[in-house]
Amino acid sequence: MVPEPSSLSEGTPRWYAYLCAWGGGAFGVCTETLDYAWFLRKPGALDEYIIALDENGHLIVEGEVHENKTVANHLSTYAVSGSVVWQAKDTGGTQLAAVYQNNTTDRFDLVLAGSLVESANFGTYSGVTNRLKVTKDSSSLMELKTTGGGLNDGSLLIACTKEENRPVGFIQERWDSPEAMATPLYHPNHFTFIPGMGNAMLVTERTNRKVRVIEDDGTLKKDPIADLTQLISVPAGQHGLLGIACHPDFDDAVSPKRFVYVFGTSNTPTLFPNDPYRPNVETWVNKIYRFEVNAELTPIATPAPVSGGPDVYAGNTTPTPVFTPVFEEVDHTGGCLRSYSDGSDDYLLLSTGCIDHERNAGYMSGRPQDVRVYPGKLLRYKIASNGNLEIPSDNPFTGWLTATPTAVPAGTPTPASYSQRLPKAEIVASGFRNPYTFALRPDPNTGAIIEAWIANVGGVEERGFEEIDRVDLSFSGGPDISDYENFGFPRVEGNSAQPTPWPTPGYQMYTGCNSGCDPENYGGDLFERPSFPYVPFANLTPPTVYYLRPSGSGSVGGPAFITGGFFPSDYEDDLVFLDFVHGTIGRVPDDQFSSAPLLLNDSQRIWWDSEQPGMNYELQQGPDGNLYYLWYSFAGSVGGINRLSFRRED
Repeated sequence: MVPEPSSLSEGTPRWYAYLCAWGGGAFGVCTETLDYAWFLRKPGALDEYIIALDENGHLIVEGEVHENKTVANHLSTYAVSGSVVWQAKDTGGTQLAAVYQNNTTDRFDLVLAGSLVESANFGTYSGVTNRLKVTKDSSSLMELKTTGGGLNDGSLLIACTKEENRPVGFIQERWDSPEAMATPLYHPNHFTFIPGMGNAMLVTERTNRKVRVIEDDGTLKKDPIADLTQLISVPAGQHGLLGIACHPDFDDAVSPKRFVYVFGTSNTPTLFPNDPYRPNVETWVNKIYRFEVNAELTPIATPAPVSGGPDVYAGNTTPTPVFTPVFEEVDHTGGCLRSYSDGSDDYLLLSTGCIDHERNAGYMSGRPQDVRVYPGKLLRYKIASNGNLEIPSDNPFTGWLTATPTAVPAGTPTPASYSQRLPKAEIVASGFRNPYTFALRPDPNTGAIIEAWIANVGGVEERGFEEIDRVDLSFSGGPDISDYENFGFPRVEGNSAQPTPWPTPGYQMYTGCNSGCDPENYGGDLFERPSFPYVPFANLTPPTVYYLRPSGSGSVGGPAFITGGFFPSDYEDDLVFLDFVHGTIGRVPDDQFSSAPLLLNDSQRIWWDSEQPGMNYELQQGPDGNLYYLWYSFAGSVGGINRLSFRRED
């Protein structure tokens, strides 16, 4: 029977009782929907749900389902006092089911006196009395049973399946749908929404070296918007066609600048004669390329390296095998591009990786600590009116270089023969391992871009931390190198202020020679170099949030900020991020951001399980407010775009 109001806890929605009617048999097919036949909201929240039954019979629970319990005893042990938001009792007043807040996880759980039966054949149990019944079109979706037919008192039957430990009100679905004759995305790597075109996006295919178009309705177009196979190579590792960004004024009503910028590995190796690590060695080079399109997205200019862009060292073309271990594996490129405007000027940011791969030995060159070279950095450019790149006058090193063009700051331990080598003025932050993706954070009040939050992929096995590092994008404009931030890699991972950051006291720098080798020998191999200008260990910038690699592995990526009021109010301005290895999406509420580093727990690290481990790459919030993330399978390299939507009531 439908429970009487007296058997329900205070605050229980009464309307659901009127949905209940007699009927039998499972309804529909087990496809998840955001149309709910029954749900409970979080206490005090009008737009957050804690448990719901959709109209096909899926039961979604924010926390866990606990079966075959003495409900009263269970609640006395595990429930936050006064947190029971719904309960069902038998005619004698014994609790058979309850929804409550767990005092350990803070999530809302469901406890049952009986068991939970999924994909139930309701007809089999039609003779067993109901304590609760929810139906649609006279077909059962959920029934809470008394004893009988092999069921214990308080058994809950549902038409489809349950989802536990998942935010209620959200649904994951495939977004991209190839049009006729179109191949699926192959090695999709980065994407950007096209300004002024709704949810339409451009996606880079790393190894195909093509830029694909997904229209506003999710249609993946057959023909690429650009083919860069004549410009870009895929030598190894993570190289190829990487990041992508549109000009901030792409859709300007008066003077649109329909430039598209991409980052990739040039098919023409070159020499870096003054490189302090491998001088005069032929290397791969990563560059920023640009092409222009018209309003119909038809290219009107051939892709080419953009004037003013960097030549980023991307690894030796022929790594010499005489050194042991050989660890330069042409990997860890970073390569994310983001553009933004401050209202008067337009900017382009690029993250670069350390290139080297330390393997499990912990060996690493000092490039990320040396601002005379590009790897392991965040670069900031001003976009000129013609689309070319310039170094902003307020970058941290610009004023310093202008004021002291040849001086080396006191205490900078750098070889005399290279004392005149100066920092790259594009660099605004350093000390990154593999900043594969990053997000631009808007000011919660004004909407102006104020920070870059960089997903910095951590070290090897159980020894490494995954970090999200916050870079302030407001600069003094004077000769003040304190504007420059150094996040420590490879000197440290995680929080350098905690008692035992890993590694302690830092990575073992590979000298590239046997013991007794002269450290001033510039034989072309990698050796330790401190930062230039030098940043003491105690002054390194710690991450904003970080976590120890679970199960000895992890790969943080795709951070994004939830804005615009599309999600529940408690989500506004929160940070969400991916873990590629584990297939999870984490969430950090904005009230947990602070100057002190936040070590994430499991509930923060796992807000959503995409159930696609080893596949998730980049995450962004779309113009429609939904979350979109890019994935591809290592097994077949075919991928796509998934969308996370939230249920909004009409």
